Amino acid sequence: MNSNEKRARLFLIVASIFLTAIGGEIALRVLSHTDSDGNVSVADRRLRPFQFPITSLKEKLEHYKTQKTSYTHYDPDLGWAVRPNSQSANGLYFSNSAGVRTSSSRQETSPNPMPDILRIAIFGDSFTHGDDVSYEESWGAVIEKTMNASGRQVEVINLGGQGYAIDQAFLRWRKHGKPLQPHIVIFGFQNSNVKRTMNLIRMLYSPGTGIIFTKPRFLLKNDTLHLLNVPTVQPENLIAIFKDFQNWTLKDHEFFYQEANYIDHPIYASRLASFIMTGMTIKFSHRKKGYDFFARDSMSRKIVWRIIEEFKREVEAEGGRFMIVHLPTKKPIKRLQNGRQLKYQDLLEELQAHFDLIDPAPELMQKADTSSLDDLISNRSSHYSAAGNQIVGEVVANTLLSM
Repeated sequence: MNSNEKRARLFLIVASIFLTAIGGEIALRVLSHTDSDGNVSVADRRLRPFQFPITSLKEKLEHYKTQKTSYTHYDPDLGWAVRPNSQSANGLYFSNSAGVRTSSSRQETSPNPMPDILRIAIFGDSFTHGDDVSYEESWGAVIEKTMNASGRQVEVINLGGQGYAIDQAFLRWRKHGKPLQPHIVIFGFQNSNVKRTMNLIRMLYSPGTGIIFTKPRFLLKNDTLHLLNVPTVQPENLIAIFKDFQNWTLKDHEFFYQEANYIDHPIYASRLASFIMTGMTIKFSHRKKGYDFFARDSMSRKIVWRIIEEFKREVEAEGGRFMIVHLPTKKPIKRLQNGRQLKYQDLLEELQAHFDLIDPAPELMQKADTSSLDDLISNRSSHYSAAGNQIVGEVVANTLLSM
């Protein structure tokens, strides 16, 4: 090959790379979208540099202030909680004067258990609350209906909280559950809650969230839990925190903030370069790359374990029985269907070994195998459908009846 041919080939290679880069840049600019804060995303993947959600927070704050009867409201001890005597905007959820999810009749919760009626209180996130189904279709209501039909009179008090982490479920037991003196306390374990336990500002954990509040979180020092951010930040004060985040006193305890993601660089003027750099460093996510929340030696798992231990200890100190129900979401069920282990399998097995744990995963898988996995999931979101809730409620009820 002579020198002219070499130069021609080199030119073609360089030209191909250049045209590919130009094509990639054009494609990304067409496919990407920019939100009100200036964050650029491709599908649901944000690209560097990130912007704090100040504009969207202002918009959501304004909506929150005008909706004074919103179903969820600010709580200084929990971050947020179900507002007493309220109804959700979609008309699905109702609460009574105790902030307990109930039917549309808003049946009141007696401060003390009624004689000869077993009082069960359930705690957890939106899967426990029963998002996207009516109260009667939620697994807590199914427990009550199934056990009452068998002749065992029970009352189920739903104290689940939308978007809750494990720490919030525990703190809600302390604030709202303990005074109600339940005989049995059931904690709904959903694996994402492990990650949320490391979070302080919900909008940094889930940028598109409708939750504008901060939450408490525990630190673990010398095997002892220490609570941060109580009282929690008033939502309107978040704007000032975002504007001067580097000087926020709790900045170092917000796991889902990485300073490098917010630093601008001239190379990010190119969407292609930003796409590549973001993918190389954080897998197109605002989460930390390579961190295993469920690893035995991870701080997240250690904190969660101590919270659950303390949860059980406090319930038993009040004369109650503490139990856990495993609530596998769509992806975990799919993994099990494909014969793969759960990402949190080791943690689940350790929970089974040390606590009373009810696992409806086999029954959920059976339903998914005989019909469809989609039948278990609401068409509104990723929560359980009425069928999924029915299976969980029946498994829990039958387990309690057999005890």
